[in-house]
Amino acid sequence: MRCFLAVPLRDPALTEAQRLLASLRERIAGVRWARPETLHITVHFFGSIPDDDVRRALDAVSPVASSARAGEVTLDTLGSFPPHGWPRVLWLGCKQEPAGVVELAHGCREVLHQAGFEVETRRYRAHCTLGRPRVPWSSAGRAAWDAARADGWPASTFVAERLVLYESHPGAGGSRYELHTSLQLSA
Repeated sequence: MRCFLAVPLRDPALTEAQRLLASLRERIAGVRWARPETLHITVHFFGSIPDDDVRRALDAVSPVASSARAGEVTLDTLGSFPPHGWPRVLWLGCKQEPAGVVELAHGCREVLHQAGFEVETRRYRAHCTLGRPRVPWSSAGRAAWDAARADGWPASTFVAERLVLYESHPGAGGSRYELHTSLQLSA
């Protein structure tokens, strides 16, 4: 199964992020945009793993999720990975990292590593992927993205209260994500 762990965006931030995505689609060419109904903050990407490993992963992260505190996330900045040069990922993120989501991600990384899963070693950055520029990306597309970043976006906030395991189904028009398991964070 191709899958990942994420915190789904919720209203009012979800509606605002969808509005932003629609605006960017109109202004910027040459990008494979995310599906608006699937916006989320990735905590851990597994790729394709056997079904038995899905159960092991859920067993590992369930205690982390149940002890993690639900908390506010403010989405208020546009960025890209890598931060310099030609971007591969365009994102909506947080000027001030949301401590609860960062702790959740670190806790998941730790227990997944202990359970034998490969985990990311780069610094965790809470973000919502908006799109991926096509290669090669035109200078006009890049200039339009830079202008959108300079324009900024009004802050929107939501309460991160669930960790979700999504199953990813690649296809035309972008991947479709299906909720597999939802773990509630503590209040």
